[in-house]
Amino acid sequence: MKKNLAFSSITLISTIFVHGMQIDGSSPPFENNDITVGKVMAGLVILVVYFIPTIISWKKRNNKYLLVLNVLGAWTVFGWFICFVWALNINRQHAKIVLEEKRKMKEEKKKIKEAKKAEKVRIDSADL
Repeated sequence: MKKNLAFSSITLISTIFVHGMQIDGSSPPFENNDITVGKVMAGLVILVVYFIPTIISWKKRNNKYLLVLNVLGAWTVFGWFICFVWALNINRQHAKIVLEEKRKMKEEKKKIKEAKKAEKVRIDSADL
């Protein structure tokens, strides 16, 4: 749901920005030095796009290092792509870890069930 909220917010902000530029046709949006709604919206959209790698990896491991690299190195397009690939890779690593933990838990549950079954068989055979 948070991803949908973020996507909806970005879409709404960019729509307002584009619509505002079309209504005010007196000059291009960055020709004068006045602070307008369009300029503020453009700044927010640029800021969100700049921090997309950090947003992707927000609750994952090593997100602090990615944030530092994003702040310091993403101003170059190459640095931004490095951050983006790293953020996607962190998600894959996190998914592998989660899957491995789930697999181990299933194996442990299976062993516990087998042990209980063996214990029950042993108790039943002892009663005879």
